[in-house]
Amino acid sequence: MLIERAIPSGAGVLRAPGRAAVAEVEVAVLGPTEVRGLAGSFARSAALELTVYLALHPAGAANDTWATALWPDRLMAPATLHSTASAARRALGRSASGRDHLPRAHGRLQLGRTVTTDWRRFQALARSDDPDDWDAAVQLVRGRPFEGLRNAEWAVFEGITAEIEDRVAGLACRLVDARLRRGRPSLAAAAARRGLAASPYDERLYRRLLLCADRQGTPAGVERVMGELLAHVGGGGCAFGAFDLAAVHPKTAALYRSLSRRRGAPAPRH
Repeated sequence: MLIERAIPSGAGVLRAPGRAAVAEVEVAVLGPTEVRGLAGSFARSAALELTVYLALHPAGAANDTWATALWPDRLMAPATLHSTASAARRALGRSASGRDHLPRAHGRLQLGRTVTTDWRRFQALARSDDPDDWDAAVQLVRGRPFEGLRNAEWAVFEGITAEIEDRVAGLACRLVDARLRRGRPSLAAAAARRGLAASPYDERLYRRLLLCADRQGTPAGVERVMGELLAHVGGGGCAFGAFDLAAVHPKTAALYRSLSRRRGAPAPRH
């Protein structure tokens, strides 16, 4: 489902060699797909998909390239490609300078520098050494990447989805560690949860959730986290009063066993 919103204030400046451009439109892919700052609405879903595709390919793409990404099993007529691009151009509208956010071109499309993504903002914040910037980056995450987009197979095939999930989880881990060092396990757990929103199977985050529950002094919380993880990975339930840890990573199993107050937890089978 497409959600259209005004672009958030302070969305940043897009910098390119020799010049800078204020971001007027933001394509948000770190959760349910949103396009913020639209002039109108997308008349067809393919126009939205084209906008998202181009936003994740800032160098642009030839018509046959983006057409194959949007319709991998069909050969579309040139008229369809033209009407799709026109619909995207109308929805995006023009920049403050009067130029189309999606300039007209022959055989190739590229968004203007006034169009950015929340993923680009995330990357810029993640490069900082300040945990407050890491927190700002993690707060951009609202769910699974490209959620709600009708066709996002190209993002999977190109490795974009996997990269986003890994980078989000990695930064969330760094933020959790920083907060635990400061003795803030509740805030650390919140950061881990935000990372899991994008990468729900990442055991690095679950291990940190186990530590957060332990630092909060909640043995029941340790058990809940492990139960949640096992439910996600399809692991077994309790056997003789203990979790069957065969489905989780050995590091996760070892950490759980060191923190759990249960006795007789079987070693994982491999």
